[in-house]
Amino acid sequence: MPIGRPNVERMDVHNQVEGLLRATKYKKDPELAEQARLALERRMPVLLDTFQSKNTRHMVLARDAFRQIGQPAVPFLTDVVDHGDTGKRQDAVHILGEVGLPTALPALADGLRDRDSGVRLLAVRSLAKIAGPQAIELLQSALRDRDEDVRVQAIKVLNKRGVETP
Repeated sequence: MPIGRPNVERMDVHNQVEGLLRATKYKKDPELAEQARLALERRMPVLLDTFQSKNTRHMVLARDAFRQIGQPAVPFLTDVVDHGDTGKRQDAVHILGEVGLPTALPALADGLRDRDSGVRLLAVRSLAKIAGPQAIELLQSALRDRDEDVRVQAIKVLNKRGVETP
C-alpha cells in the first residue's frame, strides 16, 4: 500500500479503480477523497459492466465503488435490480441498503416483488437501513410475503423500529 498522499490524477488517468477506492477513504484530505469519488462516478457505466462480470475480484471492486459513489449509483443499481441475474440482483439490493438513501426505495420495492426469495429478504434488510414512513410501508407489505423468512425478517425490523405487527 502506498505511503503518503494518493495521486488521484494519476490513478484516474490510468483507470486504477482499486487505488481510487482507497483514496475515497483518505481522511487527511476530504477534498482529495471527493476527487477520487468523482473519478469513480465518471466510471459508472464501466463499473456496471464490471459489476455484472463473472470475475469475482472485479465484481467486488465495482460493488465497493458503487458504495463509495453513493446517490449517483442508485439508477445504475436500480437497473441491475430490474434486469440482472439473481446473484447480481441480490448484490444490488444489498448495496442500495448500504447507500441508505430514500431514493433507493423504488428499487427496493421492486426487490420486494422479485421472484427470488433471497432478493426479497435482502430488500427487507436494506429497508431496515432507510428511515421514513415509505420504508415502513414497504416493510409492512413484506408481512404478506409467501416466504416465511422474509415475513419474519420484516417483523424483526418493524418491531425494532417500534412498529407493532400482527
